[in-house]
Amino acid sequence: MTYNSKTIIYSSLGLSLATGPFIFSVLLLQLLSDIFSNFGKMSEEIFRAEQLPLLYLPNLENKTNN
Repeated sequence: MTYNSKTIIYSSLGLSLATGPFIFSVLLLQLLSDIFSNFGKMSEEIFRAEQLPLLYLPNLENKTNN
């Protein structure tokens, strides 16, 4: 199989043009993964029992028994 210089140039050019978006997409996926992981950690902190305020509700049993 013989390769001429145009085939080598086109394949090198195509590979170099495809490398940039591929690396960009890998870095973007890593960034999105970190962001969603941090959102998950923040939501855990919000819904922890220590962080929530105490709600004092009136005793409804006394009103229904009377």
